[in-house]
Amino acid sequence: MDNVTFNPSVVIETSRLILRFMDVKDTHAIFLNINSDKEVLKYFVDNYVEKEEDMILDKVIQFCLQNKRYFFAIELKETHEVVGMILQCSGASETFNTSEIGYAIGRKYWSNGYATEALKAMVDFIFSTGVHKITASHIVGNDASKRVIEKCGFIYESRRKEDIHYHEQYYDVDYYYLLNNDK
Repeated sequence: MDNVTFNPSVVIETSRLILRFMDVKDTHAIFLNINSDKEVLKYFVDNYVEKEEDMILDKVIQFCLQNKRYFFAIELKETHEVVGMILQCSGASETFNTSEIGYAIGRKYWSNGYATEALKAMVDFIFSTGVHKITASHIVGNDASKRVIEKCGFIYESRRKEDIHYHEQYYDVDYYYLLNNDK
């Protein structure tokens, strides 16, 4: 594994998006687009929050900083609106040089290709840090997320039966991977 230093000031730009480290000032946008929308949270495993003051985004940011994991706001270049998030769910180590990426986009921004564009950019960035393997997964039935993962070139690896306990029931999860062949 390459010894690339964790740098939370990294900014990734695509043709339409800016990915930058999440900030507490993004709490309102994340609350509106993700944590207060039960339709978004149907498949994105996070807590539903009725009141913005109950958000714990600051704690998640601190956790990611302490554990050297990238946690980016997905911002539209044109309007600077934060429409979602993308994060390194697991960090790579020398033994397990694999990272998992997760993402969520606010419902009013669905079907615009933002998740695909953000995931492609995040994959390129994480591979540039020396990670050997990236994984992504979706709850079975989340066909939109499946399409995003497949559009980004991930290869189906396996289905884990009843892998996640969420909303008081168990869900099967499909796992995908990409290997960093650029080394």
